[in-house]
Amino acid sequence: MTNPSIAIATPSYADDLERCRLLCASIDRFVSGHTMHYLLVEDRDLPLFASLAGPRRQVLPESALLPRWLSSWPDPLSLGRRRVWTGPGALARGIPPLRGWHAQQLRKLALPLKSHEDIVLFADSDMIFLRPFDVTSLSTADGVRLYRKPGGITQEMERHRGWCEVASRLLGLPQPAFPSADYINNLVSWRRDNIVAMMARIEQVTGRDWVSAIAANRQFSEYMIYGYFVEGVRGLAEAGHWPDAHEPCKVFWFDEDVADLEGLRSFEEVLGPGQVAVGVQSFTGVPLARLRALAEAEPGR
Repeated sequence: MTNPSIAIATPSYADDLERCRLLCASIDRFVSGHTMHYLLVEDRDLPLFASLAGPRRQVLPESALLPRWLSSWPDPLSLGRRRVWTGPGALARGIPPLRGWHAQQLRKLALPLKSHEDIVLFADSDMIFLRPFDVTSLSTADGVRLYRKPGGITQEMERHRGWCEVASRLLGLPQPAFPSADYINNLVSWRRDNIVAMMARIEQVTGRDWVSAIAANRQFSEYMIYGYFVEGVRGLAEAGHWPDAHEPCKVFWFDEDVADLEGLRSFEEVLGPGQVAVGVQSFTGVPLARLRALAEAEPGR
């Protein structure tokens, strides 16, 4: 692929607005080589995120990506504090009520079918870039980088094992063997042509439109489906990917990880070689002011 166009995509929602604003500012400061940054949001959140739009940033509502029969509603079981994605059309298709994390995955899967860029790089809204990063480095003469950790999913990882089994079933592959490669990470890059071929494969195997086929599974992983397709169906070389287990984003996933932030003066203190960003999961409860201070502090001061 010669001089491919590259987009960055970020699914987000109202509660992560200020974190997303911090991400956008860090992209504007440190990231180059992309043609567009897409923010993928629920329709009702569109006015909240509108101020983040710009010449190279577009806010896309969910209705521009997903079918009308799948939409969000207040969840009566939480007295409206949470949302569920459902509707008569979804229920008629045998799709159980979905949560926000399901909808975000479906938005990510849909984006390459709606956008025109050759490559999409996903950056979660709880990430912050801290070092210069040219996204064109993802594409080389050998293809496009694909995060792949050999043997990263073992038999004991029940939830992950389920994701592998769903991916295999959707793609018409044999039951997966474990340990299996892991394709889940931050800053994962996909090729648009593979997504187009993957959706055609899913629809051929299942006899359903791809949204219905995937959403009918209560648990699924967009990254595992893509990884299983490009390696198990097409083969990495034919799919135009080269595998890489390096993690360019340092992620703090759990409360025990966040404890490591207490003595830091700057995020630079925890970045390893080749790492350009940090991610602190929003459910860990680290205050936004603390994240901004660590991101903006000069190393050693």
